[in-house]
Amino acid sequence: MVSDLLKSTDPTRFDLVLLPGFIQWDTTKLEEENSVEIKKGPEFASDLPWILNNIDSVKLSNKTPANKVFESSGERDYEEIVKKKIKTAKENIGYHTFFINEKTSKIMIGNDLPPPIIAEIVNCPEKSNDAILRKVDHYIKSGADIVDIGCVANKSYPDRVKEIVRLIRDNFNVLISIDSMDKDEILAAADEGIDLILSLDIGNYKNFLSLPKDIPIVILPTNIKAAYFPKEPEIRVKNLFKLTQELRRQGFKKLIADPLLETPITPGICNSLEAYFLYKKQVSKEMNMNLKSPLFFGISNVVELMDIDSVGINGLLASIAIELDMGILFTVEHSTKLIGGVRELKESVKLNYISKHKKSPPINHGISVFKAKGKTSQIIPILDTSEAITVKDYDPEYSPDKNGYFKLYVNHYSKEIYILFFSNNDILLKTLIGSNAEALSKKVLELKLTTNLQHINYLGRELKKAEFCLFSGKPYIQDK
Repeated sequence: MVSDLLKSTDPTRFDLVLLPGFIQWDTTKLEEENSVEIKKGPEFASDLPWILNNIDSVKLSNKTPANKVFESSGERDYEEIVKKKIKTAKENIGYHTFFINEKTSKIMIGNDLPPPIIAEIVNCPEKSNDAILRKVDHYIKSGADIVDIGCVANKSYPDRVKEIVRLIRDNFNVLISIDSMDKDEILAAADEGIDLILSLDIGNYKNFLSLPKDIPIVILPTNIKAAYFPKEPEIRVKNLFKLTQELRRQGFKKLIADPLLETPITPGICNSLEAYFLYKKQVSKEMNMNLKSPLFFGISNVVELMDIDSVGINGLLASIAIELDMGILFTVEHSTKLIGGVRELKESVKLNYISKHKKSPPINHGISVFKAKGKTSQIIPILDTSEAITVKDYDPEYSPDKNGYFKLYVNHYSKEIYILFFSNNDILLKTLIGSNAEALSKKVLELKLTTNLQHINYLGRELKKAEFCLFSGKPYIQDK
């Protein structure tokens, strides 16, 4: 069809011919025959304005839809910028720019670098080995750079900490940190060659002066042991400077300062952000430049304690982190509402990092972190509704399908939808596993598990809902 259409006109009159992104074939041969660029456009017509407005910034493809080319171009831009910045960072190693563990990883913290992401396994010592490995695998696949062993408050598990470090090391090539204020746990982790320690403060640092001096350590402006937690930004910065000075004097080379990010409203995020701004302002002064350390940004303190979808919060906090040149980000996927949060944060960091180096707002860079919403809208034609059928009432009356019934489940960690088909006397007859609603529904029809139209309608609706929940991280509850 395309070939016939091109023969009916003079294609050389055009600079570019765009075809629908959903076509399954390569346009190269057609392009050569007609001496004009013939590329794949977007998969959806609603994306055409966006593609056309940005067409000069990317090379379109004969094989890949334009919208996916733009997405991959954003990834390439990010990788190219990072590559250049790391090269510069390696030439400026010091107190503010360093490898976390140069022997095992190329990941760096430092000036103008994208901040690595720490993902915490909460109450890790009390979890089973299988649960820990499952969580580590999920975090790595989601984009975490460091996996954190989150210890249990007021309980000490030094032997278990050693076991967990060995367990993770035996199964994954990933940096490991420990989040504890307990002396025995921190020393046990250090014995196993932990890559990063959270946290020392002015109340416990003297217990750890024998630690290897090249382990990165997060420092706090608190004295947790004495229940001292300063509110004033000035005091927090002063305490961080004092602790930095003392630990550097003891020979510690890799310190990460945490002014403490707090929850909105109570105790209040604005006050804590002021501490970050003040730290950046103070270390820019000549008298304090030698005290400058990378900053720690505990995003989970905000995301975890808000009943608001995490994707927007992660996006906004990532923009603040990049704008303030944070050294490292800390997050968690402990509760159901935070499933997928590490990936959201990783993509948000990429988008904002590209934006910073292109000196533009974080928009139209080929990376987007939309889930429930988007940038395009549907144009509704003028409709004649004079003879339309208005459907208002829904009859929930249920008639059992003689073939049986379905139960659906969503596994966010394995990224799978499970369909369990039972007989009406509760015997499991068939199990289907997949991630695509359409493919699963077609397999149900192919296997003739049901021929009841109402049941097919219901199953299609539920499968699409399950697929959305799988994509968005929202918990799936089957409509009974």
